Amino acid sequence: MFKNLIYLVIVILIIIRQAPAQIGLPGWSGDVLVDGESTAQWSVEHDGPSSGTLTLDDGVFGQAVRLDWDLGAGAWVQAKYTFSSPVDLSSYDIFGLSLRGGDGPGNRVSIMLADTRGVFYGLDCDGINRISRWMINLSFPKSMFYHFFTIPHNGQSNEIDWSHIDRLFVVVKRPGAGAGAGGGSLFIDHVQADVAANWPRQTRFETAATNESAKIRAVGYVASRQQSSGLCVSWKEESPAKAWLYDQALALIVFSREGEWANGIPANAMAKSADKLAAFLVAHQKSDGHWARAWRAASGNELVNDLWVGDQAWCVLALSQYAETSGSQPAQQAAQRGGAWLADRIDANGFITASTEGTVDAWWAMIATGNDAKADVLQKRLLATLWDADRRYWLRGYGTRPDPAIAMDAATWVSEFARSPRVNRPDMAHAALSFVRRTLVASNSAGDIFGFDGQGPVSIWCEGTAQYISAGGADAHVFLDNLLSLQRDDGGMPGSTESWSGNCFGWLSNWTGLSSTAWLYFALTESPFANLLSSSVERPDAKLPQKLSLQKNYPNPFNQGTSIRYALPEAGVVSIRIYNMNGQRMADLVNADMPAGRHVVRWDGRTSAGEAAATGVYFYRLQFGEQVLSNKFLLLR
Repeated sequence: MFKNLIYLVIVILIIIRQAPAQIGLPGWSGDVLVDGESTAQWSVEHDGPSSGTLTLDDGVFGQAVRLDWDLGAGAWVQAKYTFSSPVDLSSYDIFGLSLRGGDGPGNRVSIMLADTRGVFYGLDCDGINRISRWMINLSFPKSMFYHFFTIPHNGQSNEIDWSHIDRLFVVVKRPGAGAGAGGGSLFIDHVQADVAANWPRQTRFETAATNESAKIRAVGYVASRQQSSGLCVSWKEESPAKAWLYDQALALIVFSREGEWANGIPANAMAKSADKLAAFLVAHQKSDGHWARAWRAASGNELVNDLWVGDQAWCVLALSQYAETSGSQPAQQAAQRGGAWLADRIDANGFITASTEGTVDAWWAMIATGNDAKADVLQKRLLATLWDADRRYWLRGYGTRPDPAIAMDAATWVSEFARSPRVNRPDMAHAALSFVRRTLVASNSAGDIFGFDGQGPVSIWCEGTAQYISAGGADAHVFLDNLLSLQRDDGGMPGSTESWSGNCFGWLSNWTGLSSTAWLYFALTESPFANLLSSSVERPDAKLPQKLSLQKNYPNPFNQGTSIRYALPEAGVVSIRIYNMNGQRMADLVNADMPAGRHVVRWDGRTSAGEAAATGVYFYRLQFGEQVLSNKFLLLR
């Protein structure tokens, strides 16, 4: 216990010395199980044709155990740590260890624990041995470990006894027949355990101050990527250039936010860019309502058509926002068809994909297209099946079994879902953002810039860091300062500070990315989901509207619900009421003193008495002081 305490003090002092003071401690520090300062209690095991050795080398803090291996014609080599006496890990719910790989083929690296009865639980990280920088404090919730095998199997239970763990293994394997031959090195440093359920969580959302110059440069970069086809290049350095659907959706939202239209006619350059991109998406929608996933940026020739629901949902969101601001009926109709395509893939249990990220994307698309019934089905899945109530974070997914890996998208996009007035669970958002604040913090190779990885943490993923800022995570202003230091001269943002690839923790690239730049824009302005929240969505430091405005509702016509956006140049009492064609007042949507800014309110098609309004034309009327604005819409039952 005393040794663990000394080690913890050393770790904290080193981190404080290396990290910017305003960041505080990145990561987390639990009880140290293996400190890596000695090869005592370590041994090497391998199959017949393989070989391996253990030595000490430089670690993250002090020394680390180095495993060198040569698989030869064999299949596996493993470093085994045998505890001097069985340890009780039953009270812990998360484990962490630091690894560093090196040159060599990509192998499967398995982290295993075994109990005194010979039950082995583990998890796999393919290709992680090729990442030749320290991955500090990789975090694995206990629920990620599953039954590998039992030796010997004499009919005993396959459930591991967490109170009697006697061995830890780091295993290097061939990922498949004929793959992963050769040798390499893997460095293993401190292994620790903690109780994530007890971690403190933030209690408010943080808004980072905007930077007008950085925002203008980001918008300029996004616009500069647009080709004559209307598409925008996803990665500046890639040749030939591709245009991925997700990136086009983000670019269209940026253009729509910055664009100005007068009676549907573009009044500035951003509106023209939006029109051009939206025209391509509308023209290239498939007959069943979905889109290809990637095209050649210059020619518009289709490259990938894999039906990934997440990107389809983002295209629906983008076209919906574009239709709201520009008044484009073709875009509105395309969004509705895309939403219908997604809705047809949602079963009664809310399953549309095993991915949590894809599920929440589809939820936003259902809200955007007025399909409240399907949104409710997805909402139940997000709040129950995909939520880890013990550690209080959203799982990466749930297919045939839970996928408890930690993912930034699952934290940020679902936190925005949770904090929306429709869901009204800001506590869940606070908890999830705090969870990734501890588990996904990364730095650049120099250790002087901090951000977040999407999973790892391996290195800084700029898009994910901006997502965290946009969602209102703790220390958002500090992470934004770090992120802005990476903005390039042309206004673009790198995908990451470094380039690494691997199946376990995804793909990171130093190329200049459309998505990373668009997300910087959202971090500096407002969330891309802001128009779907039925409350004030204006950032307190954003530019205020110059005049009172009432936009056309969306969708229109509608069946289950429609959103009405309005803007106030100053604070004051606002009323928004619904009337039928006979002038009878049907519902009061707003009657309150509202702050200056842009707002959105939703009508579910019910009267003030809670009854479903009949099919017909209705008016919505906004009164602000002496000013009155109104529009009409069509409800179809």
